[in-house]
Amino acid sequence: MAVWATVATGPLALISSCARSDEVVRTQPAPAARAGDMGASSPDPAGYAELFLGLWLRSGSDEDGAAAQQLHAMAPSVQPPRWGEHVPAAERLTAVRSLRQADGAWSVTVAVQFKQTEAGAPDKAVATESDGAVRYFALPLVIKDAGMSVGAARAFVVPAAPMEVAAPAVLEEPASPYGTQVPDRSPLATTVGEFLTAYLGAEEGAGRYLAPGITLPAPTSASFTAVQVDAIRAAGRTDGTAGADGGVTRVQAQIIASDADGGRWPLSYALQLKARDGRWEITDLQSGLEASPGKKETSDTSSAASRRGTATGAQAPGVNATSTSAHGEAS
Repeated sequence: MAVWATVATGPLALISSCARSDEVVRTQPAPAARAGDMGASSPDPAGYAELFLGLWLRSGSDEDGAAAQQLHAMAPSVQPPRWGEHVPAAERLTAVRSLRQADGAWSVTVAVQFKQTEAGAPDKAVATESDGAVRYFALPLVIKDAGMSVGAARAFVVPAAPMEVAAPAVLEEPASPYGTQVPDRSPLATTVGEFLTAYLGAEEGAGRYLAPGITLPAPTSASFTAVQVDAIRAAGRTDGTAGADGGVTRVQAQIIASDADGGRWPLSYALQLKARDGRWEITDLQSGLEASPGKKETSDTSSAASRRGTATGAQAPGVNATSTSAHGEAS
């Protein structure tokens, strides 16, 4: 009876299954990519702005030339300039600010450095207002990307003519953290002067002034024959002597480097040094704008080295320095 009951219910189960609608599997939609997630692939308007402004300036010399035709293709509603007797010639264009206005809409400020009139040139005897000047122009751009893949189509347009704007304001110089004059004949001043002389190629052996594990490639194109130190200032109190091992100090050196042609180059170098075995060693080439630690650095405290991680030679490298660990690997 159980077997016959099972056989009898089979067709009923099949009919019920066919009559019931398929179950719907709901999936969560993929989250839309945010603008911040595509920062590496977002349009860069700076190059288009430089290209357009260069064509716009050149089109003023020939209304039917190639520059004017390309300008019309990029911005159909923008009129080219018309130059008079003296034609301003752009020597260099550099985008200095890109400001996003909306989705795909940008305002880009481009600095234009104009060529200076050549002395004695008969057709350029009279200097113009743009002669050797730097002027700033803001351009509106609209850019659209057709895809994220390499080589995807991109379209852009300049909807209006450039506008000349004021130059960026110049800020006041920040207060220098280097307020202590390093004595001229102190070990610190001697080490800094000798290192920079060797580093800039006037002498050899810059590596002997570096701390163990520190690599600081020298500029290969430098052809300086002499280095004169004008002033060395330290961040924090120091008399220039190397105290206990691990003591750290930061200095900024103002120098004059002379080349083989008689040129004099005023240069500034910010260095970090560490005391070891009674001498100073270079541990970092810095920018000079690093934030000062909460506690003043001194040449006779080893706690500064422990805070900054310089005791092992594995601190974060600065402008051009790299450090190696105890296993000889680049940190």
